[in-house]
Amino acid sequence: MKIPNHLKHRPIIKREKYSDIDGHYDKDKTDAQGLSLGLAQWGNNDLSVKVWRHTGNRWSRQSEELPLHRVIDLTSLICETLYFTKHGKLPDISLDLSISDNQILQAALRNTLNEDFVEDNLDTPLKRLSKMLKELGY
Repeated sequence: MKIPNHLKHRPIIKREKYSDIDGHYDKDKTDAQGLSLGLAQWGNNDLSVKVWRHTGNRWSRQSEELPLHRVIDLTSLICETLYFTKHGKLPDISLDLSISDNQILQAALRNTLNEDFVEDNLDTPLKRLSKMLKELGY
């Protein structure tokens, strides 16, 4: 599905057909149809990324747009969470994170982020991210 160019978020780099690789969601059951990096809808020539959602009939108002630094911060949060589920503690480099003291929630997190889930849904995008970070010198 082609990402529109006439809306307030103006794509520069696009990943159309995102539904083909949208994690554990079946291609025909996800509403996330594209990703883009472009000029933010709120102006100021800020860059943002956007997840383009489509209801089957029209582009959804639930499409999300985030500033670039927040996407990286969310990615870091995911990695720190994976570390916690693997090691039972946050990594030493974590900044100002806290863990709910609710043991039921912690167990639910560990059950959801089990080895099979991570292998099936996160390994490929994390390896792609790791490779790209190395290419960029990080």
